[in-house]
Amino acid sequence: MNSGIIMMSEAFIMINDEKKLLEYMSNFYKISADELTQKYTMSQLEDAYNEINNKTRYQKYLNKNKSFPSEYVIKEFSPL
Repeated sequence: MNSGIIMMSEAFIMINDEKKLLEYMSNFYKISADELTQKYTMSQLEDAYNEINNKTRYQKYLNKNKSFPSEYVIKEFSPL
């Protein structure tokens, strides 16, 4: 295994472009990019972005899988 290769899970996609990260996070927190850089390090902002992204993806996954198979519904609620 080549130790020079770093493999990342797709759930932890990093935004390499600091400008895009600052723009996204300033819109999310509703404060200016200057305020963000005064309060947080880029590492903290990347971590916050990853957490937001992961929670959003997980919620979409949960919402997508809320349907029940018709066999379950018939078995569970049918009077027959």
